[in-house]
Amino acid sequence: MRRHGRISDWLLAILLLGGLASAARAQQGMGMGNMTMPSMGAISTPSGQIFGAGKPGAEAEKPLAVLESFVSFIDPAVPRNVVGIRFDGMYGNRSPMRLEYLFAKGGLPNSVGFRLPETRVDTLDLTSFAEYSIVPWFSVFAEGSFRWINPEINDNQSGNGDMRYGLKVCTWSSDALIATFLVRLYQPSARHETLGTTHWSIEPGILAAYRLNEKILIEGEFRYWAALGGSEFSGDLMRYGVGISYGQRSAGFWYMPVAEGIGWTMLNGKTMYANSATDFTVRDAAGQTIVNAYLGLRVGYGQRLELYGGYGRSFTGDIWARDTYRLEFRFLY
Repeated sequence: MRRHGRISDWLLAILLLGGLASAARAQQGMGMGNMTMPSMGAISTPSGQIFGAGKPGAEAEKPLAVLESFVSFIDPAVPRNVVGIRFDGMYGNRSPMRLEYLFAKGGLPNSVGFRLPETRVDTLDLTSFAEYSIVPWFSVFAEGSFRWINPEINDNQSGNGDMRYGLKVCTWSSDALIATFLVRLYQPSARHETLGTTHWSIEPGILAAYRLNEKILIEGEFRYWAALGGSEFSGDLMRYGVGISYGQRSAGFWYMPVAEGIGWTMLNGKTMYANSATDFTVRDAAGQTIVNAYLGLRVGYGQRLELYGGYGRSFTGDIWARDTYRLEFRFLY
């Protein structure tokens, strides 16, 4: 009953947030100093041109204050048109079932995940993603992955992983800052029980981007992930992070170093620590915090083609992976 109550609470909260954002944008033309809300009074094309611009007196809608994003692990605050593919390698996960965030509960009676308690899992994910900006302040997106896992005790497995899709609504734009509401759904679509969580999840959040000057862009996120179902292992967590990039896009070849830091704090749920298939303990995960740092380089050519390579390291005793490697290609259109 607790889980069903939490589902209804989240649905109500999302509806309220959406209503507040819509009401705020309805104040078209209303400003507070240099702060303005992205207009929702006239529907615009992705280029920012208002429909009906051929009519006398029609004007182009003011673009968002920040139109770029160069982070990779943090969610970009800018709604945009992009397609891409990324390859992630995550090594050294010694508690893979924590909160059923990455893997379903396994190795215990009445569990659907790994057949035996697991001491360590290495994971490779090949993810394709697409985002479409219907209007400058609103976009929808989808992500699908193919996963390979290499456990120490259980059998290797590969196949389609869980699907993720959602939307972004930019609710605030000032001279150099934008803030965006995000909601993401996780669908248990994995080909095999050991390749996903086996339950739906929801993740609302707030994303932001602040342009400090022509070359420095600061981006951040705060997200709340909640399992909608699952076993007694499943729970909720908070995710928060900040990233900074230095450089400028140009008409020719360009490059940009990127640094990111991300933390996760577990609010409830359980996890398993195993030394072998017969020597393991189940513990409450509430209060555990994981902190990762990522360094990468984004290179590109012109306004559309980009390639990112990065490395991440966990600096806490509790980890999702001790080492993370990422290679990402994306095309903006």
